[in-house]
Amino acid sequence: MFEYFPNNYAWSLSVAASLSIGGEMSEIDIACKPLSATTSTLSRAAAEEAWYQNWSRLGEHLLDLADKDLGRGWKFSAGEKLLRACNYFLIAERNMSHADPRRLATYRKAHNAFAEGVSSRGDRAERITVPYKGKELAGWLHLPEGQGPHPCMIFLNGFDSIKEMHYLMYAKSAAKRGIAMLFVDQEGTGEAQRFHHLPKGHDTEISAGLFVDALEKHGSIDANRIGVAGISAGGYDAPRVAAFEKRLKCCVCVGALFYIDQATQDMFLGKGKNVSEGLSNMAEHLMTVTCKDDIHEAVAEFARRDLTDVIAQLECPLLVAHGENDRQVPLYHAEKTVEGAVNAAEAELKVFTIGEGSCEHCGIDIKSMTADYCLDWVADRLGGTVG
Repeated sequence: MFEYFPNNYAWSLSVAASLSIGGEMSEIDIACKPLSATTSTLSRAAAEEAWYQNWSRLGEHLLDLADKDLGRGWKFSAGEKLLRACNYFLIAERNMSHADPRRLATYRKAHNAFAEGVSSRGDRAERITVPYKGKELAGWLHLPEGQGPHPCMIFLNGFDSIKEMHYLMYAKSAAKRGIAMLFVDQEGTGEAQRFHHLPKGHDTEISAGLFVDALEKHGSIDANRIGVAGISAGGYDAPRVAAFEKRLKCCVCVGALFYIDQATQDMFLGKGKNVSEGLSNMAEHLMTVTCKDDIHEAVAEFARRDLTDVIAQLECPLLVAHGENDRQVPLYHAEKTVEGAVNAAEAELKVFTIGEGSCEHCGIDIKSMTADYCLDWVADRLGGTVG
């Protein structure tokens, strides 16, 4: 993986994520170059403040450029810049403390820039919401060209990722294959956490079923060709959802998570460094997304995510794609997921090796390679096209 900050995995992962969702290297360098010279001399608090300032300033710059384009009636150009502004605001808020009120304000800027960006760019996209526990869950549905009805994949976030990020990673590649995608913020992620404080649980099949209901009623979606995918921690959610929700026709894990192993629990508790930390403050984020005030209670809640007694109930085709050099979730999580899927119509493990690339966490080092493999696999099973 290209590591802009060789001694800071969380920051380098964020840079890789920004590149994967359409960031421009020269713009990213504007934000990161001043940081690379100061990370070893600043306190953690000062370094994280500099991170926020540099990335948010970049987002504001793109908003200004988009506004100029809109003033000339150049909506397509403005849309591209608005989506890059969204990108940079999301990266700015990613490593901030949840106690900082600027984090929510920055997320709102990203949220609004994305909505305006897809509209200005002319994407075939629409916002889908479902009622949930007196509040709502939301997603963005992206449609391929043509009347349909189209096959569709529901895409679930990871521990800290957000639906807008995955839209920018996968929507166009899926549409090229004739596949619609519904990118959702399930409980404990994105706007479900930030706007509605819905905690991350272990039973995502309940909320996912509501999105299946919505898709079945959508005139552009083929109700008999709906599948589910999840990334990172969503690599637990997706097979659990598919195990209980029999309407789903296939399941993809873009990075597996079989259970919350001891190494991960120790990492959250500050006891070990056997797995890399994907955020600057993993413990605070875990307490926030589980709505727990105590880290031990948060870890205990998160540890309920365990496929051991669930995976054998999965019956649809399953693909698990995992990187050989995943430093956050070891490869054995993928192996256990496939080995446990004894009743699946088929269960494939695709390991991206160090030699071929896309071998880091969820293939973030060469995102297109993992995306292409997974989407071709889906197209073969849901009746899409591969060329």
